[in-house]
Amino acid sequence: MGKKITDSRWFYIVVSLLLSFVLWIYVGKEANPLKTNTLSGVQVVFSGLEKLEERGLMISEGADQTVSLRIRTRNDVWFRLSQADTTVTVDVSGITEPGEQSVTITSRNINYPRSITATDSIELQYTSPGAISFTVSKWASKSVDVRGSFEGSIAEGYQRGEFSMAPEQVTVSGPQELVDLVDYAKVTVTQTDMNATYSQDTGYTLIDYDGNPIYADELETDPETVLVILPVEKLKEVELTVDVLPGGGATADDVEIDIEPRTIMVSGSDADLVNLDSISLGEINLSNVFGSLTQSMPIQLDTALTNVSGITEAKVTVTVKGLTTRTLQVSNISFINKPVGYQADVVTKSCSVQIRGKEDAVNAVTASQLRIVADLAEMELSTGSQTIPVKVYLDSSSDVGVVGDYNIVVSLTKE
Repeated sequence: MGKKITDSRWFYIVVSLLLSFVLWIYVGKEANPLKTNTLSGVQVVFSGLEKLEERGLMISEGADQTVSLRIRTRNDVWFRLSQADTTVTVDVSGITEPGEQSVTITSRNINYPRSITATDSIELQYTSPGAISFTVSKWASKSVDVRGSFEGSIAEGYQRGEFSMAPEQVTVSGPQELVDLVDYAKVTVTQTDMNATYSQDTGYTLIDYDGNPIYADELETDPETVLVILPVEKLKEVELTVDVLPGGGATADDVEIDIEPRTIMVSGSDADLVNLDSISLGEINLSNVFGSLTQSMPIQLDTALTNVSGITEAKVTVTVKGLTTRTLQVSNISFINKPVGYQADVVTKSCSVQIRGKEDAVNAVTASQLRIVADLAEMELSTGSQTIPVKVYLDSSSDVGVVGDYNIVVSLTKE
């Protein structure tokens, strides 16, 4: 008789293999059971943004979102899910108009890590939230002015000037509804006891039309900083003066000068002000001063200085004191530089000339010591009588001088 199958060695080998396989399946299921967990913080990724940009659109709200996924899967799959990036993709390429948008999340929107294969069973039970809501707006851009605001303090004896910016405008870009709110860009300087010019690249804050700051991550600005210059200059009170030219028998010692205002306040750098003790209004020729002369004279400063007082002219009064005046009738009249081809005749035969000086010296002068000379070089070359200026010479003591300007009439005829 043949042997029983149970007596065969191969029978036990096959039975052992079957039992091992069944045990392996059993242990595997017990060790890798199905479980339900929540995958939190899953990033939402928007695709098709280039299409939005081509249409002048942008996502103005909701561009940065996360969702939670409630998933049922095996333990080993869950381990791989939690160790890599899972994302939710929302396609916006089909959006053509601005407005509120909402896209429901389905399993087709979910991108699992590469370690998850087609054989891995994943059951999406629900998402939180169930839909992605976001806002699409028109993209806009405009330029706004940069303005300065000083909230600090200036050191005593100094003065600040006006802000200057480079550039004077910045470009604001973003959702149209936000860009439309922007009125200007504000730069704020808060330094205290300033005694030198502020010059620095500085950030700025966007301000709306009600004067309130705008804080919106959706807005872009270009450039992000501007060069801010706030001049701070030293103040100095400076005296106004005039330069007196001696003439008509008078010198600076013979006159009283009153200037109103006597001083003005100017500002500038320390170097520009250190040697500035006075500002001259100009010259006054005493030969043109009869007794007293009052005139307005402009206050002119170097371009490096600023007239803080804002007064642009001063009233100057010059009064001659302690001198005697006398009028003499002078007939000694001649001319030089007669025009070629013309005959010149002096029409004026006598001229009253005023002299001035110390009394004794003035009384000693005679009319014969005065000469009137006309230079015909500047006459118009036409026949007839013309009034021309003359120069009066006094051949006498230097303590006496001629006061005023004089003219005579000369007639020209063709030779």
